[in-house]
Amino acid sequence: MIDDIRVGSLIAYCSVKRGNKKTLMFIVFVLSLIFMNLVFLPSMIGGMIVLFTGMMQDYPYGDIVIEPSGDNTYINNADNVLQKVRAVEGVRAATKRLDVGASIEHKQKVVGVTVTGLLPTEEYEISRYPYIITEGDFLGELSRDEIIIGAAIAGTSPVFGEIYDNLGEVRAGSLVDVTYSNGVKRTYKVKGIMEGTFELVDLNALVHYKEIEEVYGLEGGKATSVVVRIDQQGSEEQIQDKIREAGVNEQVFTWADKSESLIRQAMQSLGAIDTMSKFVSLIVGAALVLIIIYINVLNRKKEIGILKAVGITPRSIVLSYAFLSMFYVSLGIFAGLVLYFALMLYFQANPVIFYETMEISPQIDPVLLIESIVTMLTLSVIAGILPAWSVSKESILKAIWSR
Repeated sequence: MIDDIRVGSLIAYCSVKRGNKKTLMFIVFVLSLIFMNLVFLPSMIGGMIVLFTGMMQDYPYGDIVIEPSGDNTYINNADNVLQKVRAVEGVRAATKRLDVGASIEHKQKVVGVTVTGLLPTEEYEISRYPYIITEGDFLGELSRDEIIIGAAIAGTSPVFGEIYDNLGEVRAGSLVDVTYSNGVKRTYKVKGIMEGTFELVDLNALVHYKEIEEVYGLEGGKATSVVVRIDQQGSEEQIQDKIREAGVNEQVFTWADKSESLIRQAMQSLGAIDTMSKFVSLIVGAALVLIIIYINVLNRKKEIGILKAVGITPRSIVLSYAFLSMFYVSLGIFAGLVLYFALMLYFQANPVIFYETMEISPQIDPVLLIESIVTMLTLSVIAGILPAWSVSKESILKAIWSR
């Protein structure tokens, strides 16, 4: 077997050495494009996932979110839940929120929104809400009769301004009427406009927690959610278990649990496109190698017959084409990796702009690269062996005299 490997590698080396260098360069170039197609689209999809899930963490869900159990509308005694959560090792910060439905009216224009009641001073450690105020100021601890509205609602969003109904250029300092789902109507001064270029943010409004508490007559520190931030990313599931062990009986979700349900459909569609693209790329790559080796075998059929006549085993001949296929594909993969990392560097420095302001940077996945390399090598080598194996089974005379 070792002798067959040595002879096969020598035959492959001689074949490459005598081959046309321009043809070799073209083959390598095409294979590099095929390999890059295998890994580039998944990297872009990975960048989109990171972008959207990051927004889920930065705004509605944090790293972990606690919600009412069963059919309960509120978390009862949310302050007690907060006390337990904050005592858990690994928790950096936590806060409570109240989400309710409402409509906002300004100059006879009405828009339905979700109004979130929050504790302003605690949000600096929990979310990015305080940092996305494009006009005016964020809420303060004493802010009453004041509201923060999303840019899409205000009509100032360059992204969603023409997609959704809005109030028509509401500015900081404007007065708006808010009618809550229980029928209570209040007039608020717009303290600021927030713009996160994300629908869950730009279509919402924020008020002080005590505003919602008062409007709905809630007592005992009720909340629709408790949002938690942790010290170390990646340990969400461990902290989730610790929170349950601390005696929190409400539903405890990680950001991944919540965001997956919201973006699953979009990611499944992108995943289907990615799978189809990979399948086509692998088939094209294997077919290219098969055609190259098949033509090579046909042109060297007489030579193969002579090699068999002088004592070269069929196994050595098949191995020589396996090595030849591996050589072509390895060069293609190497060139594809160079091209791939060059594109990664470019798009890291110049992210793809989505919705005019959202930047998508591709994510490099080492596991994906290794899987793609192994898959492409395996399929291509198999495709290269098939024609050589077929010819190696022919008789010596038929191989020598066939045309």
